[in-house]
Amino acid sequence: MHNNNGDTMPNIKKYNMFILISTISRNITEVFSSVLLYKMGYSLRNIFLFYIILYLVGMITSIITINLIKKIKPKYLLIISSIIYGTCFYYITNMNNTISNLIIFSILFGIGSYIYHTIRHYFALTLINNKKDIGNILIYINIAMIISTILGSFIDKIPKVLLSIIIIIISIISIIPLFKLNINKEDNKIIIPKIDKNKKIFFIFEQGKVINISLESLYLFMFIENKISYVGIFNIVLGISSIIFIYYFVRRINDKKYFKYLNILFCLFLLLKINIKSKYLILFIGFFEGLGIKVFDTVSSFNIYNIKDNTNKLGYILLVEIIFCLTRSILCLLGYIINNIKIILYITIILVFITSFIYSKIEKY
Repeated sequence: MHNNNGDTMPNIKKYNMFILISTISRNITEVFSSVLLYKMGYSLRNIFLFYIILYLVGMITSIITINLIKKIKPKYLLIISSIIYGTCFYYITNMNNTISNLIIFSILFGIGSYIYHTIRHYFALTLINNKKDIGNILIYINIAMIISTILGSFIDKIPKVLLSIIIIIISIISIIPLFKLNINKEDNKIIIPKIDKNKKIFFIFEQGKVINISLESLYLFMFIENKISYVGIFNIVLGISSIIFIYYFVRRINDKKYFKYLNILFCLFLLLKINIKSKYLILFIGFFEGLGIKVFDTVSSFNIYNIKDNTNKLGYILLVEIIFCLTRSILCLLGYIINNIKIILYITIILVFITSFIYSKIEKY
């Protein structure tokens, strides 16, 4: 696709560069936030409170962002998100252990995260054409996750102000490719579309995977190895195995035919991880878990971005984000009530297991 400046780089490649660079900066906080809170002395119940507020604020932020996109170019909203995100990281590494600070951090994190995620989905819906595009995006995400996890492993050794500035700078740099996108503005109003019932059910149950992965680092830190570096190593293993799987298999696999069996195997690895105490064996399991995550992520991404041509994108993203955030907040509220990370992990695995039997029923477009 060409533009007036003679730029021949396709839009999807520009989007991939945005995803690669932005994920490097944002993944540091997303992977290590619960661990940092736990290290500061916050209880497990406090951490579930953090997630409840995060997702509820995220839902409100998504609604506001969708409405702002009609008036303000998404690229400028992302700059605001980047500054909030960097401020958010600095705040968590310098705040005192109080509930009020936890609430402030949760709100900042929710705003910074969901301006970004809402706009990321908007661009993806506009640009993605096929499963190959989704596979390439996931490869870029995992490369960025490895880089950011290596950087995040040294959180205790890098001055927090410097790391916060780095996060802001990288986040803003990531937006540069978006200024070169050639996208025709299609949506002038927000219309909530009707979507396949099974698709909505899948959206709800797949949040079990999101919560499982969100709590994974905290679980490893609490029960396996009380070191941020070990959490970093585990996430690097996940990232490497995910890239291998995507590169060699994701474009060849028949999701509808094999997802059920691969996802059941993925659930088995998740179960093994929370029933084994050997930190080395868990790293070995983590390699295979990484493969399972990307099977799931590929199917999940295709399910999100595979929509009818006449679907109102702003309304669709609004509906999806409300389902995502509301479901996640309810799961975290359950965690707050139960106050047992292992039980919640078991519950999320059951939800992931159920998705094995839903995907094949989703209407294909």
